Amino acid sequence: MSKKLETELYKAATLTFEELGFLLPTPEVDEQQLNAQVEAAVSVDFEGPFSGRLLVRVCGGLLPTLTANMLGEENVPSKSLQYDALGEIANVICGNMLPGMAGSKDVFHVSPPMMAESMDLPPVAEVQVGLGLGRADLLLFISRYPALMEE
Repeated sequence: MSKKLETELYKAATLTFEELGFLLPTPEVDEQQLNAQVEAAVSVDFEGPFSGRLLVRVCGGLLPTLTANMLGEENVPSKSLQYDALGEIANVICGNMLPGMAGSKDVFHVSPPMMAESMDLPPVAEVQVGLGLGRADLLLFISRYPALMEE
């Protein structure tokens, strides 16, 4: 089950970074990307047939570029806009991921993004996406998952 979740999470992340952030993900994370420092993290909670949280961290100076790409600006956007953009990325990744995990007929309620908070649970899926000189880390936490246990 973990491999399927990681596959769905990776597909949703790469699609979102390509289409919304105009960044080209690399399938492998190189040493420079791996050593990039975390600059910001947001999470979104979701509830439906199963409940949990998606945590998205960006590393290596990606946030200003990602935000400028999303807004179509050449200047570096304000920190407030950068965090808003990262929140939108997390929302879209979550929205793209959940139908692949649960099916397109299931309904989920996704909370507004918030600055990342730690979870007491270990992630059920974790992926890294190489993006330019940095990377994005995506961690999926599931706190209630009877629908997933049937698979």
